Amino acid sequence: MLSVREIATALNLPYDGADFAIKEYCTDSRRVGEGCLFAALEGERVDGHSFIPALDQAHKNIVFLASKQPLKQTANPCFIVEDVREALGWIAKAHLKKLSAKIIGVTGSVGKTTTKNFILSALAPALQASGTAGNMNNELGVPLTALAVAETDQAAVIEMGMRGLGQIEYLTQFVTPDIAVVTNIGVAHLELLKSRLNIARAKLELVDALGEGGVALLNGDEPLLYGARPDKKCVYFGMDPHNDYRAEGVEGCSFTLCYPGGKLPITLQVEGAHQIMNALAAFGAGHLLGIAPEKLKEGIEAFAGDGRRQFTEEVGGVTIIDDSYNASPDSMAAALKVQAAKSGRRIAVLGDMLELGDYERQGHHDVGALCGELKIDLVLAVGKAAKEIYNALPAHVEGYYASDREEAFDLLWPLVRKGDTLLFKASNAMGFQQMASALKERMKKI
Repeated sequence: MLSVREIATALNLPYDGADFAIKEYCTDSRRVGEGCLFAALEGERVDGHSFIPALDQAHKNIVFLASKQPLKQTANPCFIVEDVREALGWIAKAHLKKLSAKIIGVTGSVGKTTTKNFILSALAPALQASGTAGNMNNELGVPLTALAVAETDQAAVIEMGMRGLGQIEYLTQFVTPDIAVVTNIGVAHLELLKSRLNIARAKLELVDALGEGGVALLNGDEPLLYGARPDKKCVYFGMDPHNDYRAEGVEGCSFTLCYPGGKLPITLQVEGAHQIMNALAAFGAGHLLGIAPEKLKEGIEAFAGDGRRQFTEEVGGVTIIDDSYNASPDSMAAALKVQAAKSGRRIAVLGDMLELGDYERQGHHDVGALCGELKIDLVLAVGKAAKEIYNALPAHVEGYYASDREEAFDLLWPLVRKGDTLLFKASNAMGFQQMASALKERMKKI
């Protein structure tokens, strides 16, 4: 817990006023109370600076972090900085320096949030750990996550996202990992980065930030990661024999987890080969922290998924897989493989995958072709880019196309019958969660 004077020192600002402890950091004026630092952010609709006068009058022992001088001098301390988000980063750095928690940084093109949650579940039986809430993995979310790490936490799992080169490097100047986990290198962000090689460079900025004693835990099945940083201590997870943490004898959700020094039988509650990879990463992170394998097994087998990522529910005799949170060609393939293993008629409702740049047409085409290979029975493609999914469907797959979500639901509803398994998958901006929810509501009334 930092004091006001320690915050001033972190910001390299002079301060000789009252000193008290800061217990919470927030950007929402409704959450402000005694011992809180309020970061005034300028948004498109609301300027946080406008709340400062009322908050100053209503509360004592609070601190303001602002980029504009208030019109009237505040009774509470007010630090004026050039960039509020960056200032939160420097405060977060000072906060973490006072703690003993090991920092596990997680990045990757696909599955960052699920891997983060898997790691937290793996650690839970052995130690106290905190982690990124939701997907707060940007220049604001990472500092706020770091500032929420408690004095009693023994580890913190912090997700780091990026849309371009230099962004993870920027985040790691505030939050330096002890363990750097890179899940994979996909094609998301090709629109800005142009190549998978550049995506790998951007993700490996997390590894480059490792200090002395730091360890990288990398997907060893990915050639762009295996051996990519010979100057760092790297260990690997994956299915290939050369990996330090690998799976053997996979049968559905069960497999043998091989690690340096032993083997363990594992049975997951979540489905899909990609979840096995997430479990290997989670085990590896905990093992590097020195946690007993049996404790890690307990935590890994307890993981039951996380909300909108492949949330499966049976309603009115129909199995609905709502994986509408986001989409890329890699995550589409993973979701379709899970669906293909289901019994009954398989219906895939697939929408646009965004930020693919020049790979947009090919990426959607590959998804359509994969539907044929996996023998998905019926595909409803939705959206401008998803027209290429429809075009790529082979003759044995029953295919439909809709330009938007409303048209798609009107097409879908008459096609559904009991015993079907439906998958909803698209980039978050497509709003497929609404379509999945609407179908559930209708099925409940049957």
